[in-house]
Amino acid sequence: MKIEFIVNAHPDVTRIAILEDGRLMELIVEKSDERRIVGNIYLGRVNAVLPGMQAAFVDIGLERSAFLHVSDVRAGVMDARALSQSLVEEKPLTGEESGRPIEELLKRGQEILVQVTKEPIGTKGARVSSRISIAGRYVVSMPGDPVAGVSRKIGDRRERSRLRDIVTKVSSEGFGIIARTAGSDQSEEAFKADIERIIERWKEIGALSLKSRAPMLLHQEHDVVTMTIRDLVSTDMTLFVTDSKDIYNAARGYLKKLSPELAGRIKLFRGRTPIFEHYGVEQEMIGITDREVPLKSGGALVIDQTEALVAVDVNTRRYVGRKSQENTILKTNLEAAREVARQLRLRDIGGIIVIDFIDMDTEDHREKVLNCLRSELGRDRSPTKTCQISSLGLVEMTRKRVRPSLAQSLSEPCSRCGGSGRVLSPLSSSIRLERLLGRVSVKKVHRNLVVSVHPDLAGYFMEEEGRRFEYLTSKVRLNIALHEDQRLRVDEFRVYSLDSHEEITPEYLK
Repeated sequence: MKIEFIVNAHPDVTRIAILEDGRLMELIVEKSDERRIVGNIYLGRVNAVLPGMQAAFVDIGLERSAFLHVSDVRAGVMDARALSQSLVEEKPLTGEESGRPIEELLKRGQEILVQVTKEPIGTKGARVSSRISIAGRYVVSMPGDPVAGVSRKIGDRRERSRLRDIVTKVSSEGFGIIARTAGSDQSEEAFKADIERIIERWKEIGALSLKSRAPMLLHQEHDVVTMTIRDLVSTDMTLFVTDSKDIYNAARGYLKKLSPELAGRIKLFRGRTPIFEHYGVEQEMIGITDREVPLKSGGALVIDQTEALVAVDVNTRRYVGRKSQENTILKTNLEAAREVARQLRLRDIGGIIVIDFIDMDTEDHREKVLNCLRSELGRDRSPTKTCQISSLGLVEMTRKRVRPSLAQSLSEPCSRCGGSGRVLSPLSSSIRLERLLGRVSVKKVHRNLVVSVHPDLAGYFMEEEGRRFEYLTSKVRLNIALHEDQRLRVDEFRVYSLDSHEEITPEYLK
């Protein structure tokens, strides 16, 4: 497979497009003022312990406290000072799964070392764990964990056996390690050098923790470009090109140390046209946040994201096929399965996902579609789990969510609908306003009013030579002046009293 990395640098945002065989499969976006924090290690302070939720909230210095569930708490490593000292001495404390309730493991005001596993999303704070780890180029190191394993994504049995022998030989006592996919075909010396660098970093983290007070950032993950190179660049990469000289120099320098054979594939783009346009990425990005995704056959996906889950509906639209109805449905569903897997990666959608494929009567067809979906999801670096097709014809699946989706990163709630996707019609808004004014009229406290509305709603009132507005004022028998305010939502209004010189909307709106 031909894999290309196209990196566009801008003072406010860095964008990394990952192309597989010329098609955009992933888009990584990081704003300059919103650097990712997954992987960061903090010295935190427990703010609250909640036995009813079996969770704790930990202050790590962010706007909202981080969430720590009991399943992410390991006994034996919860004393921050003792753990930090053990890291400095290269003899890390051993953590254990105790099964004890959280109120026996933590107390309010306690300082602990935690690592961010999920970015803050919406109104939720970051999620953290006491299972701390550092990823190198070839291994992931976990202090106090006896594991010495190999990534599940390495499928070749001989290579798995070779790597297992290597990690067993080079592992340092007290530091668990797992060989990463980038470690395939690498020598024992490369693994040993990687582990030595990580252990030195653990000693630095321990020393910094001992002289710090919570909350304190102890270890910050690399920038998005370096992380991409470390985690995703492999021998399959055919090209890594950027329009930034700084990124070009940094990427070449990083790979020269760790994978010299790949450093020559780093290129600096010098063209006059924008780099994303030159490589066709801008064209591929069209409709990346749209609700409807057209399929080549003529069918379409409809993607709706809610707070609880993501719903994907498959429709044939204008595709009618050439043979039987069953073959038409099968072809549409197979194409949809491939595109669903691509859209989940491209939009970085996570959480619970429900896919409503077109109903299939044949069991063989259902199996083909499900196997196709699972095969495509196998190329996704985020862990996924897919259930069988239910009796209602739905496929339920999960995809690990560690950060806001691409739609949340690239967009904001609509100023007209507040993010609901719907607004009240002018008729409904006018009736709602009429009811409010009726309540004002009954109380006889305010007689002279100014009503501020969006220009679209004002236009509705003034249609037919202002008859709608005349009807409104005559019915409530109040002196009303209509004022246009572009800042209001299209179905929003505010009522001000000239008698009391105050806004009275909240008082009378029900």
